[in-house]
Amino acid sequence: MGAFYAEIRSGGARLGLETFENAHEATRVAPLEDTLADELRRQELAPPPRLVTDGDRQEHRRQQRRLLIVEPDEQAMTEWRQRYPEDVANENAFWAKRRVKQRVERADMRQRKALVISQYDLGQASFFDDNDPRWEDGFLSMSDDINEEDDDSEYFSV
Repeated sequence: MGAFYAEIRSGGARLGLETFENAHEATRVAPLEDTLADELRRQELAPPPRLVTDGDRQEHRRQQRRLLIVEPDEQAMTEWRQRYPEDVANENAFWAKRRVKQRVERADMRQRKALVISQYDLGQASFFDDNDPRWEDGFLSMSDDINEEDDDSEYFSV
């Protein structure tokens, strides 16, 4: 005589039901298998509950310490802005000039690169000779997804 073990398998998961003394008892579980298999599939689709680990606690403590630094710093900056509005105006003027300068530089880079690309497309008809240093402008590092509208991105805003 042996032991009979009933289980449900779904994907990589196994759900052990019970161990029975004979095959007849194990087969009585068969009608429950569909219901239990559906439950197992639901468990596979739903993520397991989140456990709080030591790493989570450490990260939480780190964030709390940062907040203890940031909150007084923000209060000090607010007070500074109220006391010294001319400094705030000067800083805003500096960043505005910088944004304008970067827009001009980017427009110049786009124009130079476009010129090189058009000369390359012309091939032998190009007015650039082989040693023209302007060919190097074709290798200007510019992302393909940056255009004039992106010059106003939040990266450059104050």
